[in-house]
Amino acid sequence: MKRILGASLGTVVALGGLASFAPAGQAATAGGKGGRTHVVRPGHSIQKAVDRARPGDVIKLKAGRYDGGVLIRKRLTIRGAGDRTVVRPGRKDHCRKAGVPGNGFCVVGRAKHPVRGVTIKSLKVERFKDTGVFGTYTDRLTVTHVLAARNGEYGIAEFNSTRGAFVHNRAIDNRLDAGLYVGDIRNARGTVVAHNHASGNAIGVLVRHARHVKVYGNKLVGNCTGVVLADDGQKGGQGHTKVWKNQVEKNNRFCPGQGPVPPLGGTGILLFGGDHNSIEKNTVKGNRGKLPYSGGIVLFPSPAQRPAKHNLIKFNLVRGNAPFDLVDNSGSGTNRFRHNSCGTSRPNGLCHR
Repeated sequence: MKRILGASLGTVVALGGLASFAPAGQAATAGGKGGRTHVVRPGHSIQKAVDRARPGDVIKLKAGRYDGGVLIRKRLTIRGAGDRTVVRPGRKDHCRKAGVPGNGFCVVGRAKHPVRGVTIKSLKVERFKDTGVFGTYTDRLTVTHVLAARNGEYGIAEFNSTRGAFVHNRAIDNRLDAGLYVGDIRNARGTVVAHNHASGNAIGVLVRHARHVKVYGNKLVGNCTGVVLADDGQKGGQGHTKVWKNQVEKNNRFCPGQGPVPPLGGTGILLFGGDHNSIEKNTVKGNRGKLPYSGGIVLFPSPAQRPAKHNLIKFNLVRGNAPFDLVDNSGSGTNRFRHNSCGTSRPNGLCHR
């Protein structure tokens, strides 16, 4: 939590020189929409294929093991063969060149010059010191059908980025931080975190210092906390995020505090400050802990003591959480609780029976 992601004969002839120039185990062929497809086989370098590729190309990874630390600065699709394509730390970390070492894939742009349209899909990325898939200054970064497991900080994360899509991924046992993270941008412009499974992480989904994020259809089970929306005190705060139709159950691990980040445990959905967020139609069950902000859906001031305000909590099924299903200790009287099915609340009267 230190920072609380087959061509025609004519085409074959035209590309013959390019294909013969590729190292053994790699080949380039015509791809869809004007791009080429580069095939990389186990034991060969993903980074070399990335460096050789043109914007719009596809890099296809066969089943097997590959070295990570792959630096991406242009529009590409990297596609594996599902969990049989495994990316782990190797001999050389190319992400170090961009100042972000320890990541499996790092997509790195610059302020006002984001890397646009990168897609990473259908592979497993694991055991990196920092993050499985990391993006900073990106636009439309898509990560889908990726298993991000046992990484030191985050599973999949984007910083300073817009219009990301983290969809149909699994984030497992990224124990020091979040399975899925969006943060450090005032307007994330419709970033979507949807239909993922996160378990064994400190936080299933974390949205910190970001606005206009959509979090829906996720299964968040067995983390220290299922969902956290956090205002960390930076200018712009956190808000205008919609969290709906998620299954948030038994997030009862305990994570000790680290520096300014307090301990976590036994919370389903936690708002640490934040404003104008909408928490709707979630199923929040069996989240039980003994911290001041343990419980089902909990509104609490941020670590910087900013209140959670103007948030809407409605039509949620919140049962079997402890010490309470709903907690409004937000520091503000502006939050609205509407038609939530629950058994206990603090203060009394927040449940719709």
